[in-house]
Amino acid sequence: MISKEEKFPVAKRYTIADLQVSKEATAVKPVVVANMIKRAKNPVLITGGALLREQKLVEIAVKFYEKGIPIIATGGSSKPLIERGVRPIFKTYTLHQITQFLLDEDFKYNGKNFDLVIFLGFLPYYLSRMLSALKHFSNLTTISIDEFYHPHAKFSFTNLTKDKEMHYSMLEEIISKL
Repeated sequence: MISKEEKFPVAKRYTIADLQVSKEATAVKPVVVANMIKRAKNPVLITGGALLREQKLVEIAVKFYEKGIPIIATGGSSKPLIERGVRPIFKTYTLHQITQFLLDEDFKYNGKNFDLVIFLGFLPYYLSRMLSALKHFSNLTTISIDEFYHPHAKFSFTNLTKDKEMHYSMLEEIISKL
C-alpha cells in the first residue's frame, strides 16, 4: 500500500538558513574589481537612472563600453549612452525585468551566460531587492560600483557619499586597470 506522503509528495519549504549564502558584501578596491572583470568570461555593466543626473557616470559607462564591456541600460539611462555612441544590449527594460532574465539559466547573450554583473547608477533601495534575488537564486557574481555600500551584492564599494570625487576617481582607476 502506498503511503499518503509517497502519493502526494510535499514540496520542500525553504528556511532562512537555507537561503542565506553570505551575510553581506565584501568591500573591494578598484584594482580588485578590474582584476575580476579581466578574469570574467562574459561580464556586463547594468546602468541606472543616476546617469540622467550625473554626466560623469555617463562618461565612465562609455569608457567601460570602449573597453569591450557590454552594457544593459535600464529605463532612461539608455538615452545619454546612445547619444554618446553606445549600443546597449537592452535599452527599454526595467531593472526588474533584467533581473528576471539574469535569474533564468537559459538566458544567453552571444551564446554565453553572463558570469559577472556590475551595477552603476542605481538608488540603493531599488537595487537592493534585485541584488537580493540574484544573491539567493543565481550563481552570478555581482559587483556594485555605486557610491553606496550594497550588502546584497557579492562585492561592493564602501559608502562614498561624502566624497563624490573619490567615487569618480575609484571608477576611473577601474577603467585604467582594464
